[in-house]
Amino acid sequence: MKKLLIWLILVISLAATAVASAQTTIPPAPVSSRYVQDYAGVLSDETKVKINKLGRKIAETTKAQVVVVTVNSLEGVPIEDYSLGILRKWGIGDKTQNNGVLLLIAVNDKQSRIEVGYGLEGVLNDAKVGRILDESVLPYFQQGDYNRGVWTGYKALVGTISGEYGKDGRSNEKNKATDASLGVATWWNGLPGWLQLIAFVGLAALVAGDWLFFGGSITLLLLSLLRFRGGGGGGYGGGSGGGGGADRKW
Repeated sequence: MKKLLIWLILVISLAATAVASAQTTIPPAPVSSRYVQDYAGVLSDETKVKINKLGRKIAETTKAQVVVVTVNSLEGVPIEDYSLGILRKWGIGDKTQNNGVLLLIAVNDKQSRIEVGYGLEGVLNDAKVGRILDESVLPYFQQGDYNRGVWTGYKALVGTISGEYGKDGRSNEKNKATDASLGVATWWNGLPGWLQLIAFVGLAALVAGDWLFFGGSITLLLLSLLRFRGGGGGGYGGGSGGGGGADRKW
């Protein structure tokens, strides 16, 4: 029993260390210019004004929030972890609909990613956001024209999201991710206490077995998939995402 507790503490410590190492590089949530943060200094004032104006419009109409962030470097953090960290820490998107989208550009690393919140993964699937990067963003980035690449990509994202909402600003699809998570919570809470205890002990035994026989490879893989999942604070409201989106290099 004591050995099992040691393994569980080790797993939790590793997960906390991984999350903390990535979060230290993520900037704090902005208090102004909510829809664009040009930390790399590659966008013109005109482009930033246009993004903020269009961002406010789509947010007022649909509650969806589309945010652009440019940085000089990811500082060694995988871009999918960095983008998920911003989505979660800033709480991009509506709190109930989780309909936030992040366009992240790391200039010196020549990497870009579109991160999509749970509530928009149906309309902005991985293939679609990949095409937006390939057709609307990267051709301009390859020419060093960040203003046009960001603005064209931003308009493509907003246009796609606008088509998903009706005139009343409500989504044409239900938030399947939210419904699913509520269903899991209801199912778990409906189990008797003794069965919950057995399930917990069984899970702990599987984790311990993984570390004993496989060096923890399965556990670490699952933790990397779950990293930065869940809602976040910030000043936006939402921020729930599980890795939906696409990234490209140029």
